[in-house]
Amino acid sequence: MPLPMPPEIFFLTAEQQREFLEFYYDEARQHLLPDRRLASFVERRYTDFNYYGKTLKATNSLQGETGNCLSLAILTTAYARLIDVSVDYQLVYSVPIYELIDDTLYVSSHIRSRVSSPSEHNRETGQISYSHSFIDYFPSARRQRGQYISEQHFISMFYQNVAAELLKQNDDEAAFPYLMKALQIAPDNVAALNALAVLHRRKQDVITAEKLYRFILDYYPVNLNAMINFREMLTLQGRYKEAHALNETISHINDPNPYEWIFLADEAIQHGQLARAERYLERAQHLAPYLDEIYFRYAHIDYQRGRITSAQHHLSTAHQFARTVDRRQLYKAKLGVLHAAE
Repeated sequence: MPLPMPPEIFFLTAEQQREFLEFYYDEARQHLLPDRRLASFVERRYTDFNYYGKTLKATNSLQGETGNCLSLAILTTAYARLIDVSVDYQLVYSVPIYELIDDTLYVSSHIRSRVSSPSEHNRETGQISYSHSFIDYFPSARRQRGQYISEQHFISMFYQNVAAELLKQNDDEAAFPYLMKALQIAPDNVAALNALAVLHRRKQDVITAEKLYRFILDYYPVNLNAMINFREMLTLQGRYKEAHALNETISHINDPNPYEWIFLADEAIQHGQLARAERYLERAQHLAPYLDEIYFRYAHIDYQRGRITSAQHHLSTAHQFARTVDRRQLYKAKLGVLHAAE
């Protein structure tokens, strides 16, 4: 299918536009500044959107009432373009979503929108004051605000995200043009470069994949996503010395990647160092409390120590956070075994 062009990403049907504009121009809300009216509409109308949803165009998000934070930022932009409100995009670094699928690490950055509108005009100085409303679809007490990105980079993220979703589905052929479009719009999109390296590795073009990884690390020496995926490729090639050297570099970084701590916990469990494994899992849990893999490993440790009730609790939590049907079924089956053993 043809790639959607940028204007299509923000397209709204006449009915969708009317729903928003009726709310926005309602007499009962005219005391609110434009940015506040827009933020109020989005926050009230679309509270059921979820971070794990797909990256969708504005009109598709509305039709399905779903989508991740980028989808909602796209939707916010679509509404803002109907009125006199500007939109900025800010990355939030403390709540990235990490997923490990088939030895490939996927990292999804969180993004929030800032909508702004004029609030006061000083006739003497000519200065204009602005009102700002932040629309954050995944608030966290531990969030750390990152830099603002350009609209160009924001649009590039749409193509990058869709490509990553296609890669997870092993649809490499469909992912490729999305990655190329992302890089055409923003050549410095590191996440798209990393995904392109993953795609080449899958296609057995390890020479190009390595060139891409080394290119990324030349300019961004502590890009953990690229480092981890490059390390996995080196390991698969049997280049253990180089992989070990890269692993040493990773180990000396103040690592915000929860999977690194999960990997260390797995090694500790294999060596019977259960207390150490629990400490590693605590680090991972602090960074990414939503990962079901963490609680599954807690349950494994509990079972080895004879703490059946605690193991059941951790398996229930893993089941709650499971992101796939297969994992939910696995955790349910394990819970059944524990209950039968009582």
